[in-house]
Formats: sequence, C-alpha cells, structure tokens
Amino acid sequence: MKKQTKLSIQWFYNLLERGECEIMDFKEQLEDKTSFGKSLKNFAPKYDETARDVVAFANNKGGFLFIGIVDDSKEINRDFVYQDNKVFELIHQVQDRTSPSITLIPHKIKVDGSDLLVLEIPFSPQLHRTSRGEFLIRSNDGNRPIEPYEMATIMSEKGLIVYDQKTWKVSGEWMDSKRMETLRDMIGAKSPDSPYLDKETGDLLDSLGMVKEEGESILPTTTGILFVGNQSALRELPFYQVKYIHYFSDGTYKPYEYKGNIVEVAKECFAQLKAEIRQKEYIFGLFREYVEDYSEIVIRELLINALAHRDLSRQQIIEIRKYDDGGYLEIESPGRFPEGVTTENYLYKTNPRNPNVMDILREIGLAEKAGSGFDKIFTDLLKKGKSLPEPEETDTSVIFRIKADVVTEKLIELSLLFENQTGKPMKLDELLVLSEVVNHRQIKLSDLASMPNIGSHRLQAILDKLQALEFIETTGKTSGLSYILHISKRKDTSDKIEYVKSKKQEKARQKEAILRYLDSIETITNAEARELLKLPEKDRPKVSRLFAELVAANEIVQTEDGRHNHMVYSRLKRG
Repeated sequence: MKKQTKLSIQWFYNLLERGECEIMDFKEQLEDKTSFGKSLKNFAPKYDETARDVVAFANNKGGFLFIGIVDDSKEINRDFVYQDNKVFELIHQVQDRTSPSITLIPHKIKVDGSDLLVLEIPFSPQLHRTSRGEFLIRSNDGNRPIEPYEMATIMSEKGLIVYDQKTWKVSGEWMDSKRMETLRDMIGAKSPDSPYLDKETGDLLDSLGMVKEEGESILPTTTGILFVGNQSALRELPFYQVKYIHYFSDGTYKPYEYKGNIVEVAKECFAQLKAEIRQKEYIFGLFREYVEDYSEIVIRELLINALAHRDLSRQQIIEIRKYDDGGYLEIESPGRFPEGVTTENYLYKTNPRNPNVMDILREIGLAEKAGSGFDKIFTDLLKKGKSLPEPEETDTSVIFRIKADVVTEKLIELSLLFENQTGKPMKLDELLVLSEVVNHRQIKLSDLASMPNIGSHRLQAILDKLQALEFIETTGKTSGLSYILHISKRKDTSDKIEYVKSKKQEKARQKEAILRYLDSIETITNAEARELLKLPEKDRPKVSRLFAELVAANEIVQTEDGRHNHMVYSRLKRG
C-alpha cells in the first residue's frame, strides 16, 4: 500500500507555509470522531466528511489532504501513526462515497522524524458528487455547494461540454446576410482555393459548425451567432463584447465599448489600440530601432487570444485596461486556463476551449496555427528588450499584463547584430537562451537545461551557434560550466563611445608630456619616452605611433643617432 513519494521536504514546507487553501487541507488524524466534547482517536473514520473534501477538490483543481497536521498551528501531530491498513480502508471508503468514484494517491513523507500522510486528489475531467447527492467545490479554505448557474461553467472548464457548439432557440431569422458575405470574402482573401467558397449558404453553415440539427429543427450554435448572427440573435450573447478603458497620467480616463459580431469587435478594438501606439527611437552605433510601447503584433495576438479562448459560459465581458501612469496594459478574459494549461506552461501547452471558434478564426486569417500566437508575442517582446507577459489566474478569469518600458536595451542591440550578421532574425528559442545569459550575466548550463520549453538537443545546438557567432562564451569547467556574453558583446554602444573618448584623452596627455620633456631636454628616444610615460617594452609600437603623429603635426622632427643607430626626436624649431 505504501507509495514511495517523490515529494521533497522543501515542497512540504512550501505548501505548509500557505496554510489551508483551495488546494490543501489539514487533518490531525485519519480517524477523529468526538463524543461528549472529547476526541476519540482510532474510533471510526469520518468517511463522509473526507468524501466531501475529496469531491470538492476534484471538482476544482485537485488538491492535497495532509494527515497528521494540526489545523490552527500547522504543527506536526506527534500522536499520528501511519498505518497501511487504515490508509487502504480510507481510500476504499472514499471510492464508495463518491460518484463517479475518486481514487486517492497516497504519499508517505517523513518530516522531523514523524511520518505524515499526504493524500493527493488529482484534477478530474468529470463532475463529481457525494453518495448523498452533494455537488461541492473547493473555495478558498473551505467547501461550498455548487450553485445551479455554475454547473455549465464548471462542465465547460472540464471539457464536458463544448460551449461554442451549444444551440440556441432564436425566434425568427437569426443570420445576417451581410456578415455572411463578409465571412465568405475573408475566407477567399485568406485561401482563394478554399472548398468552402463553392458551398451554398446552408451547407457552409453546417460545414463550419454554425448550425446543428436538433429534432426537426436547424438551430444556430454559439459559433454561428458569434460570426454571422444578426443583432437580434447577438442579444442572446450580451456578454460577448469588449470594454476598453484608457487611464491617463492626470487621473482622467476614457472608456470604449465594442459590440457586434466577433470579427467587428476584433477589428474596431484593434484599430483603437493601434491608433494609440507610441514609438521611441534607440540608436546603437550604425543601427537604429524604433520600439513601440505596445506593438501591433503583441496587441493583436493578445486580443485574438482573449476573444478565441474566453469561457463562453461565463456572464462577463472581456476588459482591456491601459495605465499610462503605471506603464502597462492588461487584458482580462473570462474563465480560468483550460485543463493542463497554467501560468508556467502556457507558451508551449495548448488546449483550445472553443475549438470551433478557433478553426474559423484561422480560416479567415485572424488567428494562426495552435500555439503560434504566444510564440509571436514572446519573440516580439524579447527582440524589443521588453519583459515577458505576466499572466494572473483568478477564480473567474485570466489576466495578461504587458509593460510598456524597455528593460534590457542590450537584447535590442544583440538581436540587431544577429540579423545583420546572419541575414536572418533570431528565433524564439534562441532569444530565450540569449535573454537568460544577458539577464543573469552568468548562468550555469544546468540552469539553462531546466528551461521548460527547450529540449536538451536543441539547447546545445543553440549554445553552439551563439558561441560560433561570438555572442556568448563559456567560463568554468565540468559541473561549474557557465555561459556569459562574449567579450566583444559585453560593452554596449555607450560604453564603447566612452572608451574611445578616454583613449583619445590619454593619447593627448601622452603627447603633451613628450613635448614638455623636449622643451627641457633636446632629444628623446623610444625607450626614454616609454620610461617617461611608464609604458612596458611591448608598447614600443604604440610610442612609435605617437612620434609619427607629432611629426605629422609639425611638432617634432626625426633624426638618427649615429652612436646607437636609434631614431631620436627633437622639438621642431619655429621661425
């Protein structure tokens, strides 16, 4: 029954620090029943209560039950004794008391010399209830009943229903002929040979998943209404609109609302955001780059992402907020991340919540293939020296936040140098690796290898390429091997300018010292000049160049010392 846990002690302490929350609950004992106000340990399991906890966790995000922890103090209960037979019995009883039945995953973990039991409740793609018919969900640090109006949302999040295929009973005509014609035109512009163009309207609606047959009726789906529904039909989806609020630095603000079908909302909102874009010029030597506060690519992809992946079961609108004072823009889309997608893996993990909507957006050229939207966002932000998006998942929505300011000018310069040197722009994975080196100044190979979206073989290929192009170099050996910027790339343009200035000033001082020497001593040799300037023998050529420049400037003349066959220099006599 025992399962060798992979959970670390540090993992345990990190969770313990959070306390009871939406993914965690504490219990002192496997068995804990009270009689006359006193705890009777090892009496009878509170199976019904545990089943309620398990159902609530499974209907939410999953979670953990820590057995052997005191609720209030978060201290280890030294009286708790781990027993395989009781763990087995608990798991069996919970299975009997949940429908569909839920199987717990046990972990035995030793902390400070005491055995603890951690029962893992995995996320479930099903909607569960207790044997008593209770539908519960975990909320903050407790359980609560699921309200009837929440059922559709929870089932949508679990993928039990595809809301963009929900049908609607609309009285009268529901389709707008002009919007249908616009849809055809957009399909033709994207793919002139598309087979959809030859279909009659009824067949086209059916092929695109915009209608479904139910009994003797042909009903529009959510997708159909969103793309080609008339104003009357769109009133069935009053929440499908976008509100944009621009907060200015002086404390004032201006709101905008965009209504209509999904295409009209996308175009009108994007046009407004695009019109407000501001640019700043950056110069790196011969290179010149204009960086937007919020680029067209980033705005477009985030907007389409919000429209395509929002939870259609939630009665809330998409909100966009721009803060001039804080220097950031955020887009809030109804619904949490789909199953399997998190704030950490959203770049490379996709799970379309509205696959039908997404397919049509690709068909008309408003969306790219799966996953490429965030690829474009990340690439553009890194090339422009920006920080990556800051996603936040709440109980009801996902917020993507992007900042206006450049945080790493060096990345702008390096991406320009790369494209100039190779003739090709940097790829996203190359930018990700290079940004890690730039931001950390020195980073171990082992840390680079932990990047979640780049495999080991691809990582090594990128490192080899960046080394060959002299963008990075190694330092240290074996386990301590680290990567830093190549010496030729470490100084930015302004550093180089200052370096040149200082070198010119140093040379001027050296020339002045030679001339003052000759004002007192008639001649000077290379060796004497090096001694005067405190330069080593290896700088002989450098001193020779100083003499040549002074000769060219008509400050000194060159003669030959017959005794030692050395060149000597004297002050040029004037007038």
